[in-house]
Amino acid sequence: MGNDDAHAVVFADAEGVIRHWSRGAERLFGYTAAEAVGRSLDLIVPERFRDRHWAGFRRAVGSGKARNNGGKTNIPVLCRDGTVRPLPGTFVFLTDAYDVGVGAIAIWSDPVGGEEVFGPVLPRNPRAE
Repeated sequence: MGNDDAHAVVFADAEGVIRHWSRGAERLFGYTAAEAVGRSLDLIVPERFRDRHWAGFRRAVGSGKARNNGGKTNIPVLCRDGTVRPLPGTFVFLTDAYDVGVGAIAIWSDPVGGEEVFGPVLPRNPRAE
C-alpha cells in the first residue's frame, strides 16, 4: 500500500468545501476524488451530526480556534454505501498568519475493530503489522 493509500486525508476550506481527497479517502469512504472535491463536507458528515458539526466549524472559522483541534477520536463518516463508520482520526483546524480560519484537515486511519463513535482510539495490534 502506497503512502497516499495508508490514510484518508481530507482538506476542506473555510466554507466547508472539500479541496483535497486522498487515495486513502477513496479507499476508506468509497468516493473518488473527482466525486468529492468541490462538494460540501455534508458528503461524509452523517446527517444526525451535521448541526453539531457546522456549529463547531463556523465557530472555529469565526474565532480562529477549534475546541477539538488535534484531538484523536473515532470520527463517524458517512460512506458511499450509506453506512456510517466510526474511524480513528484526528482533526486539525488551520489558520493563516493572522489567526483567520482557512479550513481544516482530517486524517483517518483503518479501524482495528470495536470503534465507537467519538470513543477513544483503540491501540493497534502490534502482531497484526
